[in-house]
Amino acid sequence: MTVVPFTRVEAAIAAVEGFDRDLRKFDLAVADSLQDPIGLQMAQITDRALARGWEPISFVQKNGFRLYRYKAMR
Repeated sequence: MTVVPFTRVEAAIAAVEGFDRDLRKFDLAVADSLQDPIGLQMAQITDRALARGWEPISFVQKNGFRLYRYKAMR
């Protein structure tokens, strides 16, 4: 399976907003190009996930992107 990471913050946020609220866990592939020195772009993405009731639990570094894992908050 080929993973195509998000290369734009707006696209990643739109994906998070489009997920079914009943989703218990999901992975989000984010390109290394979005990993800015202060983490602002990932903060924007994570803020949307938190607002929808999901929290980050981990990430795995892949070739050219990170695969972030989120789960529903209790």
